[in-house]
Amino acid sequence: MAADAHWYKRFRDAAFISAAGVMILTFIIVLPVHPFSYLPPIIVGGGPGEWFTLGYVLYATFGLVGFAVLSALVWVIEVHEGRRMEGRTMSAALILLFAGVTLSCILLMTAGALGGYAITIQGQTTQSAQGILTPFVYPTSLTALAAVVGMGLLVLGLTSAKAHGVE
Repeated sequence: MAADAHWYKRFRDAAFISAAGVMILTFIIVLPVHPFSYLPPIIVGGGPGEWFTLGYVLYATFGLVGFAVLSALVWVIEVHEGRRMEGRTMSAALILLFAGVTLSCILLMTAGALGGYAITIQGQTTQSAQGILTPFVYPTSLTALAAVVGMGLLVLGLTSAKAHGVE
């Protein structure tokens, strides 16, 4: 990626992609299309359905709003302050942050939907639903950790940004 890259545009694109994802998820939840028509009862049923709801809300908050706010912050540094960020650090930050947020939320929603289906629709026990949820804990933790590392790299990239012409 070029040294004169406008990183705010990339963070804005991540917000737009997340907005599309939130819209698709919302349509999936509210449209009465099988098998997605099971989602509203799963959400209302609580328990694992709360994992689904948490994943959806976190994705809307951090995926859409978070990347939009980060884009504005990066815009201030790049355009208003005229500073440049190091490309490799910013690339790694954006990739880890976007992938971490997106995958964590997808894993939460998937676990919640599967566990909620087992309890709410199939009438299984809480213990059997726990068996469905448990395999999702470690991967979700790893993807959340990737997002945290990405945010750390972003902070490093923003705080070490240099004025144009300063190397």
